[in-house]
Amino acid sequence: MSLPKRTAAAGDVSGDANPATSIPVHAPRRIHKAFITGASGFVGVNLVRALLDRGTAVLAYVRSGSDRSGLAGLDVEVLEGELLDRGGLARAMRSSDACFHLAAALSSDDPAELERVNVQGSLAVLEAAREAGCTAIVHATTIGTLGRTDGGMPREGDSHVPATGSAYARSKLRSEEGALELAGRGAPVILAHLAAPVGPWDRHPTVTGRRIVRVLQGKRLVYPRGAVNHVAVRDVAAGLILAAGLGRAGQRYILANSEGNLTRRQFVAQVIRSGAPPRRRRGMLGPLGAIFRRLRGSAEGGPVSLACDPSWSVKELGLPQTPLDEAFAESVAWFREHGYVS
Repeated sequence: MSLPKRTAAAGDVSGDANPATSIPVHAPRRIHKAFITGASGFVGVNLVRALLDRGTAVLAYVRSGSDRSGLAGLDVEVLEGELLDRGGLARAMRSSDACFHLAAALSSDDPAELERVNVQGSLAVLEAAREAGCTAIVHATTIGTLGRTDGGMPREGDSHVPATGSAYARSKLRSEEGALELAGRGAPVILAHLAAPVGPWDRHPTVTGRRIVRVLQGKRLVYPRGAVNHVAVRDVAAGLILAAGLGRAGQRYILANSEGNLTRRQFVAQVIRSGAPPRRRRGMLGPLGAIFRRLRGSAEGGPVSLACDPSWSVKELGLPQTPLDEAFAESVAWFREHGYVS
């Protein structure tokens, strides 16, 4: 089968046009050993397991004192260290084909901490991976750095954080700028923008995990205006591996679900549809309950928030698209099995 001709250079994406619609023309990179920062986190644990299933050796780089229960019993090499130890990172990566940088400070009242971890730490890891000779360097970031000033659905080339964007998103955007600058100097750096993962091993529940648990508990749900894209965490893990194997240096890829943009009302319905309806809250019946529901529905309007259009990345990488019913059902079952919901 002949390959379609490429129609755009790597990284040549705009809000008016998607990147080249062809699949990558190079042979897939083979990954024999992978170095992963943030390996003990939600996405990290799922990535480790996906790599092991493919026969890839894994070196898990974790913070001292981090919870490693998700790695228990797995055939992985664990190394403690700091993100800013560029020399130590480079030495640790010498035998690795690929580097997956997942570690990040997700929230902090201290802007200096976000700068230290998400910007300086990220650049130290990426520089170290280049020095170590990794043939693929995947920098995990967020769809929160993708936006459009016209309110349209963000795609790969729409790098924009609105004035109302979080300090976390702004720090991740700065890390992306450094990563792309490094790619411009010849490093095989690839950006992977993650939507909101759903699935097992969310041990210290993420924002999305906490929302699922709150719905199951019948508690009030805080949700952004607009919509949030949700995706099976196993698809995110597969997407990271596909990006390392097939992705083009300097290119952004969105690891999301084409049907995953959910408003708050849709999110609640999705959790309920997963076979675990929430407990009914007292005081929500009758006319007062109807008023509450109307007010709750009015909060769902407004501009697109953390929604996205991943269709190009799905086509380019062959990103799996697990149905949301299946992804949410796995998440609900995992939370119930592990005692997060009675």
